[in-house]
Amino acid sequence: MENLEIYKSTGIIIFCYFLGGIHFCYVIVKIFARKDLSEIGDKSPSASNVVCNVSKFLGGIGGLLDFGKGYISYFIALKITGLEIAAILAGCAAVAGHNYSPYLKFSGGKGFGATFGVLTAIYPFTLIVYGAGLVLALLLIRNRLWGFISGFVCAGIFLCILKNSLLYLVLTMLIILIVIPKDINYQESLLANFKFRKEENLKNLFTAFPQR
Repeated sequence: MENLEIYKSTGIIIFCYFLGGIHFCYVIVKIFARKDLSEIGDKSPSASNVVCNVSKFLGGIGGLLDFGKGYISYFIALKITGLEIAAILAGCAAVAGHNYSPYLKFSGGKGFGATFGVLTAIYPFTLIVYGAGLVLALLLIRNRLWGFISGFVCAGIFLCILKNSLLYLVLTMLIILIVIPKDINYQESLLANFKFRKEENLKNLFTAFPQR
């Protein structure tokens, strides 16, 4: 019986990875705008790329669907298995699928939409904590990588306290490992990417660069 539960949890996690790998933004833009996102903007199949370079409406729809991938993955895994660890791993699998899609030769987006979906499914107000940690780090450090890391760490600590479980530190570490490498500028050294006070102004914090 125990083995059956392990197989069921593993199957759901794998399913969520393939669900996360479906890039709705890529599909929507291909169908309705007749454009290939791999040739536009930062070349990522992300909602932000669609909003900035194709259509705000299509980008909004794609962003909601990306959000839904993360939300549904956590939700269905928790409902089916009743295990928080399985739900956390399923949510992370969906984010990993989005970032390293099996349908796009393991390329993909940056995973923030799917990540926000997972955090919302766990506890909606987590996004407020994430946002506070992000903004504080951006203002003090002026480096978006540290801003994202700060947001995730604050969200993880908040959930650990709220749920009285260290499992959410596992969530934090996995999300950082999955998401942050996709936002590194590989045209610069690793040390340069994580330099404090890296950007001269706040606008540069959100300037996109070509994906790896």
